[in-house]
Amino acid sequence: MFSLFAFKGAYNAYRVRGPLSALFAGVILTGCAISTPLGPIFGSAEDQTTTGSIPAQDLRFNASMTDADWQQAKAALQAAMDPQNPGASIQWSNMATNAHGSVTPVAEPYVENKLTCRSFVAAQSGQSGGTVRGSNPAQWYQGKSCRKSGTPWSIVSVQPWALPRA
Repeated sequence: MFSLFAFKGAYNAYRVRGPLSALFAGVILTGCAISTPLGPIFGSAEDQTTTGSIPAQDLRFNASMTDADWQQAKAALQAAMDPQNPGASIQWSNMATNAHGSVTPVAEPYVENKLTCRSFVAAQSGQSGGTVRGSNPAQWYQGKSCRKSGTPWSIVSVQPWALPRA
């Protein structure tokens, strides 16, 4: 009788193991359907990797530029980076914020990672918030802008630049 009891126990174990396995697998796999940023667990929530195939996020000369200032400066950047531009400075200004500046290409266009790129120097004077024009000294930036054929130029790197001292 003992062997018959063991047989029934093993049989019942097989009957229970199937549904338990399915339940366990279901619980495990529901984690795959969660759409939440896992940045704190697996690194930064914002991907900073630059592959070269897609320009980085829309960088500005500095983080304090207003959207209106950036729209004016971006238009100047597009004109300055045009390969037909022989290196002339393109001016921009936003009368609403008294901000103004220029973008000057400093090298000929070149190809990098299947993108056309060009280095530039930019200046920004004035300040958002209604300060008087000329009350703030110019801030200088150097950077690189790239684009795919037929797309707008995007800044892929920019940093403050100090004029060389004699």
